[in-house]
Amino acid sequence: MLNKFNRLSATYKLPRQFIWTTLIICILPSVLNLLGVDFGFKNEILDISQLNDLTYESQQNLIYEALAGRFVHVMLVGMAIAIAFLTVILAFVDYSIKRDITTPIVGVALFCAGLFDVFHILTATRLINITNDNVDISAFTWLLSSGYHALILIIGTGMFLVQRPGKNQSDQLGHTSFITSISLIFILLTLLTINVLMNLPTLPESILTGPFYTHPYDGVPLILYFIAGVFVFPKFYEKYPSIFSQTLVLSLFPAIFTQLHMAFSAGVMFDNNFMIAHFMKLITYGIPFVGLCLNYLETLRNEKDAVQTLNEQYRERQKAEKLITGVLNSSSYVILAFESIRNEEGQIVDFKTLLSNPSANNMLRKLYRYSFADDLKGHTITELFPYVKKNGLYEEYVKVVESDKKVQDEYYSEHLNRWFYINAVRYLDGFVLVFDDITEIKRNAIELEESKNFIEKIANNTPTGILVIDVPTLKPLYINKQLPAIVGYSIDEMSQFTMNTMLDIVKGEDIGNFDAFVANMRNLKEGSVLENEYRFKHKNGSLRWLYSRQVAFRSDEFGNATQVLSVLQDVTERKIDQDKLLKSERKFRSLFEQSKDVIFIINRDGDVLDINESAVTLLGTDMKELRLSVLPEFFLNENEWKEFLKQISQRGSVTDFEVTLINAQRERIYVLITASAQYDAEGRTMFYQGIIHDITELKRNVQERIMSQKLDATGRVARTIAHEVRNPLTNVNLALEQLKQEISIEDNEDYNFYFDIIQRNCTRINVLITQLLNSTRAEYLQLERLSVNELLDASLELAIDRIKLNEIVVIKEYTSDDCYVAADAEKIKIALLNIIINAIEAMPPQKGVLTLRTLCKNAKAIIEIEDNGSGISEENIGKLFEPFYSDKENGTGLGLTSTQNIILNHNGNVDVESEEGLGTKFTVTFSLSPVE
Repeated sequence: MLNKFNRLSATYKLPRQFIWTTLIICILPSVLNLLGVDFGFKNEILDISQLNDLTYESQQNLIYEALAGRFVHVMLVGMAIAIAFLTVILAFVDYSIKRDITTPIVGVALFCAGLFDVFHILTATRLINITNDNVDISAFTWLLSSGYHALILIIGTGMFLVQRPGKNQSDQLGHTSFITSISLIFILLTLLTINVLMNLPTLPESILTGPFYTHPYDGVPLILYFIAGVFVFPKFYEKYPSIFSQTLVLSLFPAIFTQLHMAFSAGVMFDNNFMIAHFMKLITYGIPFVGLCLNYLETLRNEKDAVQTLNEQYRERQKAEKLITGVLNSSSYVILAFESIRNEEGQIVDFKTLLSNPSANNMLRKLYRYSFADDLKGHTITELFPYVKKNGLYEEYVKVVESDKKVQDEYYSEHLNRWFYINAVRYLDGFVLVFDDITEIKRNAIELEESKNFIEKIANNTPTGILVIDVPTLKPLYINKQLPAIVGYSIDEMSQFTMNTMLDIVKGEDIGNFDAFVANMRNLKEGSVLENEYRFKHKNGSLRWLYSRQVAFRSDEFGNATQVLSVLQDVTERKIDQDKLLKSERKFRSLFEQSKDVIFIINRDGDVLDINESAVTLLGTDMKELRLSVLPEFFLNENEWKEFLKQISQRGSVTDFEVTLINAQRERIYVLITASAQYDAEGRTMFYQGIIHDITELKRNVQERIMSQKLDATGRVARTIAHEVRNPLTNVNLALEQLKQEISIEDNEDYNFYFDIIQRNCTRINVLITQLLNSTRAEYLQLERLSVNELLDASLELAIDRIKLNEIVVIKEYTSDDCYVAADAEKIKIALLNIIINAIEAMPPQKGVLTLRTLCKNAKAIIEIEDNGSGISEENIGKLFEPFYSDKENGTGLGLTSTQNIILNHNGNVDVESEEGLGTKFTVTFSLSPVE
């Protein structure tokens, strides 16, 4: 029963907290009894003789203590009776709101049960004596009140399970008399029962002493409650669902617990079970009362929701009316509503205007120039349309009203020389007329038809074939007159073409998969074009080339083509010419691709149109990036590109134009460009084509040869100077020593000062001559196979003190490959150290960044030493390696000369790139040492 009740409660949304609270209240007294709590009172017999010896206050306390159980008993039963009376009042209030006949009937049943409880409490308190027998009247009347409570509720609910009250108007009018009759019957039955009990000569014994229970007859109400809980109340709730009917089911739980406690009481009034049973009786009456309260609250909430719904519907209706009014007033169509005017026989003699929109007022006044100035409303249809009866429309409008025949057609007015679209539908005893001036549309349609004929003439006289294809069926919908001349088949023959016919005629290898070709045609979108060239078999058996250009002619709602317009052209002669041209192009393309020099074609902005594979090697990038690049971005100097454009624009060609390029690795490349401009028929430049010849190695060899010649010349000069200067210098030193011996220094200290000056400068001259000789002399080399990374690290270590002193940041970007060179370690260290020291001295302290790189490329070992110092001007870069050139205050100008000499002796090369304010980069290149 509990599961069934939970299912029902979930259906009608009785608060679960209320259900569980009820169950807990029913079980809680028993649990508290087990824990030792006793709710009973001692039913002591008061000894009257003792009262005389006590004070008045003590007498009262003793009496109250003796009567405490009776007081609580009266209070519990009185509260239950009060709740029963309130329940019937609230039940009739609920009926006045919801008109549910079951509620007041059940409420009256509870009220009658409450009357019986009144009888019980009056007899239990001896306010009414029904017998003089020495029996427990309270237990007897309790049994009767409990049984009557169960029985009358079963009768009150069970009557509705036999026949459901009607819902029609006549039944509703009879509900009041029905409720009154049943209520009187229940009340009279209750009073009659009480009267019978009051006149009983003797009362039966309702309390027995037994091993299990003392009130065996209390099992009768228990059985009645069981019948109500299993059969009657759940079905009553299913048939009349409400919170009130649901609480009736719930009230059975405390009712059952009430009877259980009374049945198993000790047979003593006001004991534990006796008091718990009366408390449960109070809960039994309270639950339906709470159900009615919840029912009332739900009704109020539903009424509030209903009012809110009505308000929303009202607002929506207002919006709809505003929308309709807005549509009516803003519509460009003429809208008129007419009401029939009938004679005494009921025949329609005219129509009167009930409603008109602004468009009607504007258009009709413009067309008919009415003499009246007031609104159209109220005027007859013959006043608004003077020719309505002559042109036959009046009879059509009469048929609309009389036979509900709808008028929807285009109408031409000869009087106005205009076309109108008319729509008339019946509305009550009249009709609504909607029409619009479609004169311009009709004229456009005529013009469109003429245009269609004109286009068809063009299509039939064009030299190309035109074909419109229905995509789902692949059937031709239109074929112009030229297409049969191209393909050799007649229009009738082409109209019968099937898929197999197309497969036989069209060469599949030219268009690929035929199904994919058809799918592409079906997937054509608006604005897209499908172009193909394929061979087809002419009717005479020859193979011809056909060019096809297809566009979407009509599309479905998804944008896919349902009809395709195809323009077809015989391009056989052009294909033959293309084959000849292609063969010639292949021959020249072979020369283009196999050339060691770079061959390029660029537009006037320098964008690469075509370039051969040699450019990939020269510029250090892939072909894809080259085709997307512009040639000026590879020019080191922008002015050289401008000069190149100037010369080729003015002269039409340039020959051996020397420029410096820079590849993707930022390396300089020296090249010669020979190019010419190509012109169109009107003399405008189309593009430039030319050849780029790499002269980097040649230029470096020339520079090395010149530098070697400079060093040889410098060496000869140095040796001559050393010979011619050292001999007189030796004589000066000897004369100085002799002079020191002949002149006493102690006599004059000034002599010693001048002697020191002469000796120090002679030594200085000798040192300079030695350095000059060493910087230009070809020295003997002790070659070893050395790692460039280790060489650079060793050279850097020699300058580590200066680096730390100036707080220079060192960045190493070394190659991970094995990169070895054949070199004299000590001499290479000196050469690299000179470059590193120059870089350190060129950078400001605490802001310098020294970058060291090594890499292996094209059988070369490359060392780069880069700084972010002050840089070197372009005019001074050429003087760097000349002896005695230096921009330092105390520099001799022989360090870089010696460095270059050492590198050249190793068959290496040193190059310098610099920009003022940005820094300098030295690049030292050696040949790789062969693998041992």
